[in-house]
Amino acid sequence: MSKSKERPSEREYTVGMLPAKVAQALLTVSEQAARLRRSLRHDWPGPTEQAVHRLRFNDAGPTIPAFAALVGGASSGKTTVFNNLLAGHLASRVTARGHATLGPILAVHEVHRARLDTLLMERRLLPGFEPRAIELDENATGEPNVLSIVFHSVDELRDVFLFDLPDFTSEAAAQEGDIALSLLPWFDRLIVVVDHERWFDRQSISQLRAASAPLAQQRWVLFNRTREGELNEEDRNALAEQSRQLAAVGMTILEFRRGRGFCRFAPGTLSEVGAFLSPAPPERSSALLTVVAAAANQVLNQNEERLHRLRRLRASLDAAVRRSLPTSRDCILAMMTPDERRQLSVAARVLRLEASRRWLMDQAQRLQTFLGQVPLIGTVLGNRLQQQKDGLASAAGEASDRRAIGLSFAREVRRRCLHDLRRLIRTSAFWDELRRWTGLEPTESIVDWEAEQPSERLEATIAAFDRAVERWNRRIEREFEGISPNIKGALSFGAIGLAIVLVAAPGPLAALTLVTAKTAIGAALTHLLAAAGAGAVLAKYAGRLAAVVEEKLMGSEEFDAVIAAAMDIRSALETQCVLDMKAALREAEALVLRSDDPLAQALEALRGAARAMEKSRSKSERRA
Repeated sequence: MSKSKERPSEREYTVGMLPAKVAQALLTVSEQAARLRRSLRHDWPGPTEQAVHRLRFNDAGPTIPAFAALVGGASSGKTTVFNNLLAGHLASRVTARGHATLGPILAVHEVHRARLDTLLMERRLLPGFEPRAIELDENATGEPNVLSIVFHSVDELRDVFLFDLPDFTSEAAAQEGDIALSLLPWFDRLIVVVDHERWFDRQSISQLRAASAPLAQQRWVLFNRTREGELNEEDRNALAEQSRQLAAVGMTILEFRRGRGFCRFAPGTLSEVGAFLSPAPPERSSALLTVVAAAANQVLNQNEERLHRLRRLRASLDAAVRRSLPTSRDCILAMMTPDERRQLSVAARVLRLEASRRWLMDQAQRLQTFLGQVPLIGTVLGNRLQQQKDGLASAAGEASDRRAIGLSFAREVRRRCLHDLRRLIRTSAFWDELRRWTGLEPTESIVDWEAEQPSERLEATIAAFDRAVERWNRRIEREFEGISPNIKGALSFGAIGLAIVLVAAPGPLAALTLVTAKTAIGAALTHLLAAAGAGAVLAKYAGRLAAVVEEKLMGSEEFDAVIAAAMDIRSALETQCVLDMKAALREAEALVLRSDDPLAQALEALRGAARAMEKSRSKSERRA
């Protein structure tokens, strides 16, 4: 090997310091690379991650001289060349079996021992690999995720950190995670060893060039002869063309050697390689930053598409919640006890409120379709056509406790809402994209309905509704009692009260305002009394009854309390359904970077730095 003209004890090559914003962005991305791949399911290749580490290594200040690596296919002769560069020491094992090197083996001159210890302690050199010292003639094979380090005294390699890497062309190499290709960004120079069988293999040459070219690496090709015989001019020209295909700065053709184990090369065989390794390393920070920024740009673009799809998914789920929620009038009907529903059925017929009867029938059909064959709704609204026509008939054995009725109703509303939410999530464009690119499926959450406890708010609103209905009925009885004792026997005050509430309650019934509701109730009281058996005897009281409804009942505190309690039940159901919607969205949201996420900001900073650098370069070229 030729010796370098300049041999200081520790020659250092400085690189330009990166802007503080870019340096911080590199730190953030290096710390969260695993999150990008595993949690967010973005493509963040191993070479990109190592490019980030190398940029941070460069930015830390004066750097070690050139990093160089021997790369090639299985049994290409990399390790033989590596050991010959170390003056024939058997640091790395040479065997007849291919793929003997399993992890990176680093050869470092003794003068760099203290420096290397500092780099390893600060986790600046190949973070993620466990450093392990080996002996100079250990015949090591290396291990995945382990950086095997051997110290030497070969002055020709004083200014080089030299690596022997696993091959990258065999199936076995893939099992180690393509270590060689992943670590490529670290190396300023590559010595590409091509065995005789692959001399004219354009595929392997093209693969390495595609991986190496963006990294601004210098390459030298060693064509290893493993066949005896003269090499004609045509073959030499073909090898020169292969070297050009690799964009190598030069090539060396090794002479044929008998045997398949380790052999020492003749003196001067690797002198050209020594000259190739000797100069100061090229400045590669801009190329590395471009590679990292390209990957960052891909992640950000994909994340923007996910954000767009997530917004659409959130809107569709929100609409599903709104469709699932009952109206306050639905809540009043569902919360009625069997006795109250029977009274309502009588009142609806007696009052001859056709709009009310049509609405009750439509409501029964709508809720049955909406909630399916639910026992509660089936008994509340009737599960047969005749029950719908006759009113809300009660089934035998039906629950009469307001709390039990209310909790059952709330559970069925929530069940239906969850079913719709899950269906929309499974069929959404958001999860379709994740499914196609990552194979990820949304988690099918299961609710243990038997163990599920109702919320305190729902319990409180059901109890409040029960108390409001009791106060309302007492108010009606108090106001009507002075008019005639016969009314109580003819028709219960509860029937009158429920009819008033349902006619006046907010909802679709004839779009009644408070004023028109009063008129409708007042005008119907005559029919109510007549049909209830009071006849002409009570007709004279109809005006007074209407006045009581208009002046003392409609808009009263008790009336308003019933309406408000029904709306509170609806609000409690809405709160629970919205919580279910947020829980269903949580998994999707965890796969999207928010704009205020430090990782998103770091990726944006790297993309912006690369764009600024490219703009500056273009401006300089135009000036030139």
